[in-house]
Parts: sequence; C-alpha cells; structure tokens
Amino acid sequence: MEVVDVKIVDVRAFNLANRTVLVKVTADEGIVGWGECSPMQPPVIVAHIEHTLKQLVIGQDPFDLERLVERMFITPYKIAGQGLAIAISGIEIALWDIIGKALGVPVYKLLGGAYRTKIPVYASSMRRDISPQDEAKRLSKLVEEFGFRAVKVRIGNRFGADEDVYPGRSIEVVREVRKMLGKDVAIMVDANSAFTPSRAIEIGRKLEEFSIFHFEEPCPYTDLDANAKVAASLDVPVALGEQEWDLVRFREMMVKGACDIVQPDVIKVGGFLRCKKVAAIAEAFNIPVTLHNTQPTIGKIATLHFAASTPICRYPQEFNIEPHPFAHRLVKELPQVRGGHLTVPDAPGLGVEVNEEVVAELCVN
Repeated sequence: MEVVDVKIVDVRAFNLANRTVLVKVTADEGIVGWGECSPMQPPVIVAHIEHTLKQLVIGQDPFDLERLVERMFITPYKIAGQGLAIAISGIEIALWDIIGKALGVPVYKLLGGAYRTKIPVYASSMRRDISPQDEAKRLSKLVEEFGFRAVKVRIGNRFGADEDVYPGRSIEVVREVRKMLGKDVAIMVDANSAFTPSRAIEIGRKLEEFSIFHFEEPCPYTDLDANAKVAASLDVPVALGEQEWDLVRFREMMVKGACDIVQPDVIKVGGFLRCKKVAAIAEAFNIPVTLHNTQPTIGKIATLHFAASTPICRYPQEFNIEPHPFAHRLVKELPQVRGGHLTVPDAPGLGVEVNEEVVAELCVN
C-alpha cells in the first residue's frame, strides 16, 4: 500500500440549530473528514474545539492518532472533563474518516475488520411524557414494521431522587410494554440516575418479574458504590457508562462491580481509540459492551463502525426512535433499519456524505 503523506490544515466545528454538533477536518490533499460531538451545551463544545483543541492538531499528520489524542487530553488537563472529551470525540472521528478515505477503506477495516457487518439495534425511547399504553402501542408498531427484537423505555425521573413521573409509572410502563410485545422481545429500562440504592433494588426486583434485559443507570452515575450495591442485589444486569470518559473510572466501575454491561458512547468518550480501550478493559472482565448513542447522523455511523469491528458488542446497540428534524437532509443515504439490523457502510472512511449546504443553512455559531 502506498504511503500517504497528509497534514491537517483546518478544523471547524458547527453548532446546527442547537441539536447537532459536527466537526469538519480538512487535510492538505483536499481530503475532508467529518465527526460528531454529543450536543451537550453545543456552544461550549464548539468553543472547546475552536479555542483549545484546533491548535493542537493543525499541521499534524492525521495518521498519528495515538499521539494526537493523548495531546488533546493531556495539554488542556486543567480543564479536563466530559465536555472536553466530547469535543475531542468529534475531531478524532473526523481523523479516522480522513485516514479511511486516504487509504480507500472503511473505518471498521482499520479498527479491526469485520467481525459483523449487520448490527442488531434496539428501539430506544427517549420519552417520559407518554402514557404507558401509548408507549406500548408505538413500540409494538416499530417492532412489527422494522423487526426490532429489543426495545428500551424510560423509568423514574432523570436524577429524580426516588421520584417518578407519577406514582407507579415505572412499573406500569414496563408491564404495558411486556403485555403488548409478548415474551420474545427484550425490554431494557433506563432510569437516568433516578434512584437511591434501596429504592433501585425495590424497583429492580419488581421489574425482574417482567424479564427485563438490563437496568440502566439505576443510581446517579457519579456514585459507583451505589450502583455496585444494586448490581449485587439483583439478577437483572445493571448497565452503566454513557457519561464516562476517563479510563480509570471505567476500570473502577468494573473492579467495584458497578455494572454488568458497559456503555461507552463513541461521541462522548473521546472517539474510537478511547472506546476501543474501554472495550479491551471490559473484555478482560468478561463484560459485554452495549454502546450508548442517541444521535442519528455521524454518531450513528460511528457506532456502526465500532460495533462491526468489536467482538464484545454482542447485544443490540442503541437506536433512537424519536423523530429528528433534519437528519436525513444532513447526511445522505443514512442506513435504514431492516429486520432489526443496520448495515455498516462499506465506502471509504465513515462511508457517508455530509450535505454541506444543510450545514451552512442550520449553523448557528
């Protein structure tokens, strides 16, 4: 294979309608790579890229990924945290897109090759403002239309300190979904840090009666000991990790037994390299990886490339079912769910094309 000599000449971040943050990295050979950052406080993420990270990669060889990622994490260490890791994710994913295009291969080939090319996904609800009956009906329709073999519902109230949307809803929504879907579709539940350990254990034992597949973030994610107590007390697996970016925290999570399934997010954790390292730690503990992902464009595509190349991603991966106002205008020919699966793109790089006219139209930087 011919050696490719390229240098990074520009990095730009785009806040699109305060819903999506994309990163465009340009190399001097005219190769453009795209990445995505989780849209948590988009102006802050864009500022991290424009004022802190951009200067650390311009002029560098995009192939030097380990060095560049370490540089982006270490140089601004005084402001280390989730926001910085999210910003790094967008740049790092764009660099992989450049490398794949330069070499003429899809990113998953660079990450370890095809362990699987059809990725099972689950229908992930983001709503708590829906009645249990209506939630069950809409999930049933999606299962019938797209062949999902797993779904996820929201319970409790985000960081709710043992509150529910209304008394009894957490049990009611799972009961209604199980009744509607029957026994052959897996049901995950996501508490988003809703409960204290004792309440999470109480709720979890009731939910086990409905044969749920995993119990996600039952206690505040910041408290590994609390989540470990829940995991030790229940038979249902506890899932955790979407908020994390520090490898030491991931290690502690597994050492403490705080999770049975680990959930890094490629566009939050720092990109593909960091996510691969998390998967390696998980594999050493014999813990499966179920990627967190709520973004329907580049984030979804990155998730597919990672799951395609990482054996321990054995369960269905997350697929956000909520409508997005411009996803299918922003990225051309997004993969569609068929038979409960998404197929990883096979073109060079990430394998999809960003519509730059839509980027310009929606940018609010």
